[in-house]
Amino acid sequence: MNRVQDIGFAHPKSCLDSNESAEVKRRIDLYIDGKMEEWDKEVVYAKHLFEPGVDKNYYKRHMIEHVWRIRMSRTVQAKVLHQIAKISPEAAQLYARYQDEEMLHDILFKNDAMASGVTEDEINNTEPMFATRLLTGFKYFVTEHENPLGAVAYSYLVEYVTAKTTPAQVSNLKSELGSENVKGQVAHINTDLSHDHSGDMWEIVRALIFSENDIDVFLKYIDEIQSLLAMYYKELYDTTIGTDTIKAA
Repeated sequence: MNRVQDIGFAHPKSCLDSNESAEVKRRIDLYIDGKMEEWDKEVVYAKHLFEPGVDKNYYKRHMIEHVWRIRMSRTVQAKVLHQIAKISPEAAQLYARYQDEEMLHDILFKNDAMASGVTEDEINNTEPMFATRLLTGFKYFVTEHENPLGAVAYSYLVEYVTAKTTPAQVSNLKSELGSENVKGQVAHINTDLSHDHSGDMWEIVRALIFSENDIDVFLKYIDEIQSLLAMYYKELYDTTIGTDTIKAA
């Protein structure tokens, strides 16, 4: 009898060969494209950072929340890596490489926040919004009690959407705020695109798909994560623009 089992020694293989992987990726990407269309129609101020007239308070708080989301994610991602390593050493290796490139990106957003007039003390003394903390807690919960695929789904969703939309957002912010003030975001998107983080994340997703049920589970996680992100943008609006509107009235 060997009691040592949950260390991924079986090196399980994905149920997807290269052709099936490409097909499932197309299916998932089309699903996310549909969710993006829903997002633009239903989420308050969904396109605000892509348009002229960026509200400075909204932008500053968004940068602060980015900083905290990445800071809090560091411990989450360590937990995710721990759980993945018990399932698939190959997926864990890929995930570790990805996190190695993402781990310190809070500094990039901190620098942009400070370029907009926010002090470092202000960042450190601002408690992250409830929705930001809730998203972090969600990733912890699904990793510990369900499937680390849920946390991986978050990263895949973010990288996929980032590759499709963030260049346009950063271009608008350059026009609105000045290129010198968004250097962190430029560096962030350049890393994501030049290192093909969306492609990297897909290889991790693929390595953790062992059945058709895993694909269904993955899509369910995408739904839940989008709901949590929509909560974040509503809270961001209510905390900044919504508050200013009430004061003006």
